Amino acid sequence: MKIYEQIIADFGFSREKDEESAKLLAELGKGKLLDCSVLNIINGREVAIIGGAYSGEKISGDLVITAGKAVERFPLIPSVHVTDLEESAEKLLELEKNGCILVIHAHGDNMERIREIVPKLKSFVATTQSYPFDRVYNFGGFTDGDRAVIIAKTFGAKKIRLYGFEFEKAEGLKLKKLKWAKKILEMEGCIQQKSS
Repeated sequence: MKIYEQIIADFGFSREKDEESAKLLAELGKGKLLDCSVLNIINGREVAIIGGAYSGEKISGDLVITAGKAVERFPLIPSVHVTDLEESAEKLLELEKNGCILVIHAHGDNMERIREIVPKLKSFVATTQSYPFDRVYNFGGFTDGDRAVIIAKTFGAKKIRLYGFEFEKAEGLKLKKLKWAKKILEMEGCIQQKSS
């Protein structure tokens, strides 16, 4: 929560909006919210996590987690997909139909997407960046990419390999978000801090 406080101060985000969005996700997801124990499929596995800069490189691992729009470039159905709903509803429905566990994140800016997409889905794991409640979890992380990595770590991945994680190639707000993602992953010991 200390990191979250720093992030909302840095970006001027509204905690109230984040919490409103999480409540909306829980409300519209009533009866669809999965217990986070479904993510125990990660335990003891070698996990490949596909980030937004993925460009088709060969991957290694026995379980795949995709993050956000990276799933649109990844040719296979992942086991888990972590998203704040920027992809098309069609893509998310296709993933669900093919057995992928969706981890859907609520934040102040995606309430419209939650209203549009959640009624069409059958089940998902719900996450928030504010205080967790009921079956709405906070595993940590900020962007889809670093949240996916922290989920893999939290649920006991034996090894985590990152593909398409590029923290410098962006501009403006996107670059600022990626800097936080990188900082969080360094703090979690998921990537090495480069000594300058």
